[in-house]
Amino acid sequence: MENNDTTSFTLSISERGQIWQWLPQPLQASWTLIIFTAFAAVLLPAVTTGVYRLYFHPLRNIPGPKLAALTNFYAFYWNWIRDEGYSKRFGALHKYYSKIRYSSQLPVPRILNASDSPIIRIGPNSVHTNQPENFDAIFKVGSKWRKSDSFYKYFNGLDAMIDPAQYRTYRSHLAPLYAQRAINDLAPKLHKDLLSSAAKMEGHIKTGEAVNMVKVLRTLSTSMILHNLYSHDISLIEYDGYHPFLEAFEQLMTQSWLFVSYPLPAMLLGLIPGTSFAKFNASFTTFMKYCKDWNDEDMRIQKLAEDQELRDSHMKRYLAMDGNDSAKDKVVPNPLEDIFNFVAGGSDTTSYTLACAFFYILSSPEIYAKLVKELDENAPFIRDMFDYIRIQNLSYLNAVIKETLRISVPVPGCLPRIVPEGGTTLGSVYLPAGTAVSISQQSISFHEKIFPSPEKFIPERWLGNEAQRLDKWNVAFSRGPRQCIGTSLAYLELRCVLAYFLSRFEMALTGNCGDRLRWVDRFVAVNLDDVEIKLLRDRWN
Repeated sequence: MENNDTTSFTLSISERGQIWQWLPQPLQASWTLIIFTAFAAVLLPAVTTGVYRLYFHPLRNIPGPKLAALTNFYAFYWNWIRDEGYSKRFGALHKYYSKIRYSSQLPVPRILNASDSPIIRIGPNSVHTNQPENFDAIFKVGSKWRKSDSFYKYFNGLDAMIDPAQYRTYRSHLAPLYAQRAINDLAPKLHKDLLSSAAKMEGHIKTGEAVNMVKVLRTLSTSMILHNLYSHDISLIEYDGYHPFLEAFEQLMTQSWLFVSYPLPAMLLGLIPGTSFAKFNASFTTFMKYCKDWNDEDMRIQKLAEDQELRDSHMKRYLAMDGNDSAKDKVVPNPLEDIFNFVAGGSDTTSYTLACAFFYILSSPEIYAKLVKELDENAPFIRDMFDYIRIQNLSYLNAVIKETLRISVPVPGCLPRIVPEGGTTLGSVYLPAGTAVSISQQSISFHEKIFPSPEKFIPERWLGNEAQRLDKWNVAFSRGPRQCIGTSLAYLELRCVLAYFLSRFEMALTGNCGDRLRWVDRFVAVNLDDVEIKLLRDRWN
């Protein structure tokens, strides 16, 4: 019986190969046509697009990887599949293609020496330039270069707004919260958080256990941005351990390029149980639960309290909007819709910079000693008064911070702008309107003509006669009308956190960082190694 079943099954398999022959001739032709048409419908547009991009596109004559010219998947490969960051390759690509001459047979003008115009093609309609003078042209006040819609379309909130009028409306709505006077008033809040963090860190002196500064610093910086988002206090520092909200956020950042580049496939992959994508979905659920709970609680409190009883915040301003102000009503979102962007842009970048600062300071005994000496000389307004106005004027502390921002660029990759109507010429290369042009902050920070020995951490370069010239190229927070709205808040945290911890604790590096930090570009820079320190003693007790 079993043999008969097996034979029957075998026959059915062999018969399947003959089914095509049993079909009537017209039907065979129809199926052939359908398959051929489907194949052609997929293949022909791809081939046509590829041929156009390589041989007929206005950027065809600009050197760069051929795969990058064919498809944006090339950038995705380096950003997500390799998890290294496409932007980390730009320097090497500029050097590699510096020997390539531009052809004179096409609309792009001939250049006798490619180094005269170091522009490379990094995507089908995208180029990257490492000429500092182009940064001035693109990011100056009054610039007509808009942000790239194709790049920012999956981002939400202030930084992703393309239309200048909408951006100005939203920014002016929030501007009082981030003005210098308002930031100065946040110093007591930061001091309180530093005291709480230091109290938890003190226990590590007795145990000898290393302190993960990345977690300490991310907790501090997130606490500060939440303080501006909502009018009620949200306790992250007092939480016993690392807050689940921050753990969820870390997990979300590991897949940032996937969700920015291919959001629909990313969501579908998240439905597969037991995968890292499912873990991402779980983290997203956790992240949004905390956000919604905080948002709902703040709305409840705002509706019950008198206006003067609550501190200024995103939520307070949102609820106080005039319903007749149609411009604001269309543009300004509920804080819940923009919280991820402010946490990523307002806390993750700051904590990353601080972690790098601790690494570079503690890696150099000379720099460490020189900075501590300056802090000790000004101890009264760090330890006793915590006077930010005076802290912000410490020259060597500021030099260390500027050098950290230079060598550890918080947003290292592409921030593309679109060539305005009429096209433009960068160097000797004409670019038509609609071309996406990037000049990464990293290409400025490591430009050898601006910063000699760019791989070395040298705070002294920001002091003396060269300081004023170099300040022009301190571009970590961008420049012009789209400069980061949280620049003053970031400097408050950078100065005060370093001044407080380095004044109070004697510390040393430990862990597996080696002599250089490894990092990846996940739209914002992320260290692959935790910066761990050993607290040797409390210098104040």
